Amino acid sequence: MKRLKIITLLSLLLLSVHIVAQSQTTSADDICGTYLVESPISDDVVKIQIYRANNGKYQGRFVWLSQSTNPDGSPRTDIKNPDPKKRNRTADQIVVVWGLTYQDGEWINGSIYDPNTGKTYSIKGKRAKGSNDMEMRYYWKKPVMGLNTTWKRI
Repeated sequence: MKRLKIITLLSLLLLSVHIVAQSQTTSADDICGTYLVESPISDDVVKIQIYRANNGKYQGRFVWLSQSTNPDGSPRTDIKNPDPKKRNRTADQIVVVWGLTYQDGEWINGSIYDPNTGKTYSIKGKRAKGSNDMEMRYYWKKPVMGLNTTWKRI
């Protein structure tokens, strides 16, 4: 009888550990959602919606900008884009994050476009511990040459 109680107790313990472990795992689509992002290099604050693209990778687009107009009141456009054909597009037409793939709890191999400079950087990220926010790293060529920022899920 004592042996049966021990086996039952151990079984329940293993089951509860398995349930807790499953609830803390990250899945690829956990990145999907809208984030409030403060630019680490300017006064801009934007909202970026991340979603799974048709190719299975994750990308994001602007859904709101704190500075959506120029000083003259006209809509901000992508005037610094290296491709002259894209310079008239408005913020809501810009895919600013693309190519993110999920691997081992991180989203890697992505690109992020900065319309303030017209430059594209690499990006990777992971969920912040204990929250739904994302810890993102923007970098040029290698992750050690970059900066970190937190995207706050809204």
